[in-house]
Amino acid sequence: MIKTLLKATTVALALGLSFAASMAEAREMRVSSFEPAQGFYSSKVLQAWIDEVNPKLSKGASFKLYPGSILGAPPAQAELVKAGVADVALVVPTYTPGLFPMSGVVEVPGLVATSAQGTAILNALDEDGALSAEYADYKVIALFTTPGYRFFMTDAAAATPADLNGLKLRTPSKFGSTLFDLLGASGVSIPAPQVYENLERGVVSGAVWVMDAYRTFRLNEVAPYITTARFISSPMAVLMNKRTYEGLSEADKAVLDEMSGRATAEWIASVVDQTDAEVEAAFRAAGEVTFVELDEAGHAAWDAALAEAPAKWVAEQADPAAAEAVLTRAREVSAR
Repeated sequence: MIKTLLKATTVALALGLSFAASMAEAREMRVSSFEPAQGFYSSKVLQAWIDEVNPKLSKGASFKLYPGSILGAPPAQAELVKAGVADVALVVPTYTPGLFPMSGVVEVPGLVATSAQGTAILNALDEDGALSAEYADYKVIALFTTPGYRFFMTDAAAATPADLNGLKLRTPSKFGSTLFDLLGASGVSIPAPQVYENLERGVVSGAVWVMDAYRTFRLNEVAPYITTARFISSPMAVLMNKRTYEGLSEADKAVLDEMSGRATAEWIASVVDQTDAEVEAAFRAAGEVTFVELDEAGHAAWDAALAEAPAKWVAEQADPAAAEAVLTRAREVSAR
């Protein structure tokens, strides 16, 4: 009698644990984006990834996009994932200085012109183990970058570094402000949705950004001068909560593994670069903004003005020796 009761209890407990595990696995997982639903990364990257992954997952398991900073502000995305508030999020590593230091190497001028180039750098560094410490708390879905940022100016074109002397510009990051200092300008941190207003009011005279943002935020209406110099690039990441990933079934983990890593990052980079080129071509065709093209001498002037940038980036890192090694490796990959 006692043996029968114990056996029944063991079976019930096992079934209960199995049911609980399946319930933990089969649930809707939150994907956070600080962009609106129609934003480029929300629609063409995150939602496209979700649409590809969901049909492959086991019954009841799925991802759902939570756009427009519903779950938290842009700088909070990495912590939202780590805490489990979001299961996956689009993260800009340079929004949280100190958390992802080596990923910021792509901000060094001259390394990145296209997303494909920057994505190759970050994935090589990741595969080398140089980024392992900063992403140890996450399941990395993809590491990629923006294309090189252009200058968007309000009242006059920035054809030479001297044209920026004394101006205030919207900066993409802390290191972006360091670069502006080298050019005689100063950086102002402004959230993306407020850039238009601050350009219109003259709080800043320009911004460095990508073409999809130029279109999304209608900056052509207030900043009609575009300098084609690729000034700086931003690292980007799609990160997943490690506990969420580890709680999935083996089959669902395999799906996530298939949809993660270099191949996924390269797919994202191709979408980013294609869109960047299409947006620029559309503005050129419309003829409503002025593109400032740099010749060889023009590029040399910018390179000379920013010659101290690599040393500045290394000096800002907590471990300069490691940073120097990362920079050397990034240059090797960039030159391919």
